[in-house]
Amino acid sequence: MKRLLIVYHSQFGNTAQIADAAAAGARAVQEIETVLLRAADACTADLIAADALVLAASENFGGMAGMIKDFLERTYYPCGDRLAGRAYTVLVCAGNDGTGAMRDIDRVARGLALRKVHPGLIHRTGAVAAPVRVPADVLDQAATIAATIAEGLVAGVY
Repeated sequence: MKRLLIVYHSQFGNTAQIADAAAAGARAVQEIETVLLRAADACTADLIAADALVLAASENFGGMAGMIKDFLERTYYPCGDRLAGRAYTVLVCAGNDGTGAMRDIDRVARGLALRKVHPGLIHRTGAVAAPVRVPADVLDQAATIAATIAEGLVAGVY
């Protein structure tokens, strides 16, 4: 059975809403094991066991959230080239921009030779350092993106 790993960090709960929606979308696809982990709890073995990866991150100070960076730093060298060609995408929840987080994560992913199979999602809440209710259409987009990657795994596209 193919495995989709969703790794996220959420300080105020906003990115968690997006990650939960992505997991629900992927879990709707038969023949896929979906694993949802907080970045602090995810490890190299989780990443190596995954056939595809969705990273859900907030943007902090114009870049990726520190816990996502920590996860990538802890796993980067142990993974080496073992992830080459695996599918990934990024879901960003930001106050007012989000492009810095997307850029930072994509840069590390290129180093791991991951293959970005969806341009990803940037949701701008308009609120900084505050919990908000993520709109249903954004949650639907996150669910659809993860389901699409899951379907691609089942079909052997990735």
